Amino acid sequence: MSKLYTVIILMLVSVFANAGGFGRLGIQLEVAGSYHTGVFDEGAAEVVAYDRYSGRVFVVNANDASIDVLDISNPDVPEKVASISAAELGASANSVAVHGGLVAVAIEAENKQDNGVVAFYSSFTLELLSVIDAGAL
Repeated sequence: MSKLYTVIILMLVSVFANAGGFGRLGIQLEVAGSYHTGVFDEGAAEVVAYDRYSGRVFVVNANDASIDVLDISNPDVPEKVASISAAELGASANSVAVHGGLVAVAIEAENKQDNGVVAFYSSFTLELLSVIDAGAL
C-alpha cells in the first residue's frame, strides 16, 4: 500500500476513534501485515479487492497498467504472486472488483474518450474468461 493510502487510512481511523465511532461498536483494528510496491506517489496501489475464496488480494497498479495479485494466506507476510496486464485490452486498469472467485477489471481505452472494456478473470488461475464493452473513462 502506498504511503498516501496508509496516511489516509490512519487519518480515518483517528477521526472515528476520536469521535467514539469504533469504541461504541467495540471494533479494534490491528495491522496484520503490509505490502510495499516499492513505488511512491505514482499510483502503484490505487484500488484493492479481496477474494476470500482464493485468499488473494487484487490491487490496481496504475504505474504498470496492471493488476498486482497478492497471496495473503499468511497475512503477516503478503506476497506478490502474479500480475494481470491491462495493456493487451486497453491502456490501463482503472478499477477491480471481486465476487465468488471472479475478478472484474475495468480497463480504459488508449483514447480516454473511447469506450473501454471490463475483463473477467478467474481468481484462482487468472485465466481471462470474458471481455465486455463498457463506457468511456
